[in-house]
Amino acid sequence: MDNRWASLRHFLLRWSGVALFLVLWEIGPRLEWIDPYFVPPFSTIVVEIGRLLTENYLGIHILVSVWRALTGLLIALAVGIPLGIALGRVYPRIAEAISPILRVLSQVNPFSLLPVFVLFFGIGETAKLVVVGWVSLWPILFYTITATRDVDPVQEKSAASMGISSWDMILKVILPAALPTIFVGIRIGATITFYILIAAEMLGASAGLGYLVHNAAMNYQIPRIYAGATFIVIFGYLLNRLLLYLEKLLFAWREDTSSTITATSKGVAPSWRPGRGSVYAAGVALFIVIIFGGIEVQKVNQEAASVDPGSHSRHFGTPVDAGSGN
Repeated sequence: MDNRWASLRHFLLRWSGVALFLVLWEIGPRLEWIDPYFVPPFSTIVVEIGRLLTENYLGIHILVSVWRALTGLLIALAVGIPLGIALGRVYPRIAEAISPILRVLSQVNPFSLLPVFVLFFGIGETAKLVVVGWVSLWPILFYTITATRDVDPVQEKSAASMGISSWDMILKVILPAALPTIFVGIRIGATITFYILIAAEMLGASAGLGYLVHNAAMNYQIPRIYAGATFIVIFGYLLNRLLLYLEKLLFAWREDTSSTITATSKGVAPSWRPGRGSVYAAGVALFIVIIFGGIEVQKVNQEAASVDPGSHSRHFGTPVDAGSGN
């Protein structure tokens, strides 16, 4: 009972700041502490969120943004992990030589390179995916280099004493040992990716959560701006929680097993821990999102290229679209 009460108090204390913020957001505009036109009450935003949820095109915006984020992240993984292993283990002297250049490139604002990306890849989806991949590449690359260098030497010596080949050493010893640290880089890259993607969609896109907010701003649909921004914040939070959950799925073997041993010794069944089945399910879900998201992105881009601006506006929420909330 005491533990439950302590958990409840911790939960209330943790979310009390959010509750206070929402209360101030509601009463501030109503008491005209702030201009209610530019900052509507929170209840107005909730009504607009409900309206968005009932409109068919909102699912398209969400699916398109998720597809772009996942695809850009997969591109970064395909480049960053092999390159990080090569620089960390196979060519360490080259890594030391080009490390200053890599550090400088990692600090470059991707939008300052956007004209270069457009020059090479055009103004379509490829340029957006390159921007997303560019941003998420660097934490994955640097964490992979560090992780492969810091593998326990005892593990390497034990494997070498068995006559293992260099390739098997990388695949069966170094990479598994480095994966927990690499995943930290993946988690950081994925979080950055989502917010950079939203900004990229504001600059030039025909669908996506960033486009939703930008389109509402261009048409002075103030409640819709806040509603779209709320969706972005929620998705960012859910993305972080999902990655933490995946980390537990993939690296459950790192957790301390003393509690399980104690529970077993007392005759108590140990709590469930995610296993390979959960990982496979997550992989299948990821594959489905990529396939259907790619189909939807292609459909949206074809529609944007084939219809006139007025007709396109009716599909994606400009003034012709009902429910501006103003």
